[in-house]
Order: sequence, then structure tokens, then C-alpha cells
Amino acid sequence: MRTRFGAAALCAVTAFGCAGSAKQDRAAEMELRLIRSATTEITYGDGDGSVTLLVDPIVADQGTEEPIFFSNDKKIPMIPLPVDKHRLIGSIDAVLITHDHPDHFDKEAERILPKDTLIFCQPYDEEGLRKKGFTNLKVVVDEVSWRGIVISRFPASHYPGATGAPPFGESSSYLLRTKNDSMFITGDAILDEKLKASIEKSRPNVIVANTGECQFSKPNPVLAPGVTMTLTRGELKEMVQTWPGSTVVAVHMDAINHCVLTKSALRDAMAAEISAGRLLVPNEGEVAIPASVARP
Repeated sequence: MRTRFGAAALCAVTAFGCAGSAKQDRAAEMELRLIRSATTEITYGDGDGSVTLLVDPIVADQGTEEPIFFSNDKKIPMIPLPVDKHRLIGSIDAVLITHDHPDHFDKEAERILPKDTLIFCQPYDEEGLRKKGFTNLKVVVDEVSWRGIVISRFPASHYPGATGAPPFGESSSYLLRTKNDSMFITGDAILDEKLKASIEKSRPNVIVANTGECQFSKPNPVLAPGVTMTLTRGELKEMVQTWPGSTVVAVHMDAINHCVLTKSALRDAMAAEISAGRLLVPNEGEVAIPASVARP
């Protein structure tokens, strides 16, 4: 069952306003639902004409996969999936994998996703996904069009000074555009000049922002402990202030062991932005963006 944000929260989206009768007619055109962590379900249209894209599928049962290295030893995901995984996979038309890390495409998703599923991916991940048996890959070098949706890719920095070299590899942000809507997905990125330029160029209605302040806590040869690999509270505040015409939807919290920022802590830290409708922090299973508030 889908849960929607309350009317007060929706009407507080000052950039878009409350849904009037004209907007209600278009209310089914775009919908964003948080599944868990960075996994979101984006649906365009309604009924038989709808198109559904699943982003970064993490569908394992709670506590059944190994933790991310160099952090605590809690098995992941740390919270339950709010939907039936098989029904979810069976209802989609395609998958977008922002980058092929285990907290964005887990082993369970690899196992149950049909190998001929249409998958949009960055060039860096093509070879690895083919080795996993997936045969229907659409590599997004710069831009591709699919069923009325234009998908554009922007290089992103997973951490300060990231070069795209192994073991992290590359990370990407994406813009999804239709005739009426635009949604920017940060992927795992920090708010450096690269990401700022991508958002400024895109000027989206909605920004899906991967936060969680992910970081390693143990000494390791990859990245110093405490260096954040996703957006911080401070960066989210800057994002909300810099692009007042975009509604920011914060995701990528509570499910993965190296994410230290919780939804509860973020709501406390950014209560004013949430009250103003500039920032949304949905729970798992909630529809965060109905189309009635997804455009000016």
C-alpha cells in the first residue's frame, strides 16, 4: 500500500503551491516513491500508459547481506523492505543504476532481476553488469531518450578529490526530463563545483538527494575515516538555499551501515526547511512527489 505525504506538507511546497483543479488533471503524470535507502520508484503516466523506472534496487531482506567494509559490522539492509520484492520487480519497465556499488545494486537484486531487464547505466559499469549476466543494457554516455523521457548523465564526485579510479570507480548524477517535469538524481556525490554546475545547468523541479553522510569509521587503504561520500546536512542546506525553485527530496538513510545521518536527525536539523516545504524526508514506502506538486 502506498503512503502519501500529508496535505499540509504538500501545500507547503512554496515553489509549486497547493494543487488546484488544473493541476489535479495532471496529477498522475509523475510520481516519486521512496522504497528504501537510495531505491526509488518513479512512475510517469497512469494506468495502461504508465512507465515505471526503478532506481538503484536494494531489495534484500533485512540483515541478509554483508556490511560495507571499513565501518561497523551491522549486516545490511538494516531496515525492512516496505513492499513485496517480487511484486516490485514485476511492476517496473526499466532500472536505472546510478553506479554499481553493493548499496545501490545488491546481490538479491542481481539474483531476482530478469537478465533481460532494460538497465540504464553509466559507461564505467557496462562490463561488470554484462559479466553478471545482464543482456539489455542502455549505456548513458551523455543522453538517451526512452518512452518520452530524456535521461542525461553528469559525472559526479563520490568524495573530495575522487578521480573515478578503482576501487570506488566512477559515480554519476542523472536528469530525467519529460515535456512537463524534470527530476535530478544526485547519485552518490558531494556538493562540489561539479555537482553545482550540473544542477545549475539542469534547473530541475525536483532534486533527489543522496545523503546519509556516508563514511568509513575504521582505518583503511581506500579513504580516510570520517571523509563523507554523500551529501551532508550542511550541503543539503546549501542546496535548498541555492536552488529555491527545486524541491529537494532526501534519501539514502537508515538502511546501510556506513550511513551515519538518520532521517530523524535530518528532520531535527532542517525543521525550518521541511516546514517551508523546501525539503522532503519521506519514510520507506511513501510517495514523496505526486505530479500535482512536481512542477511550477
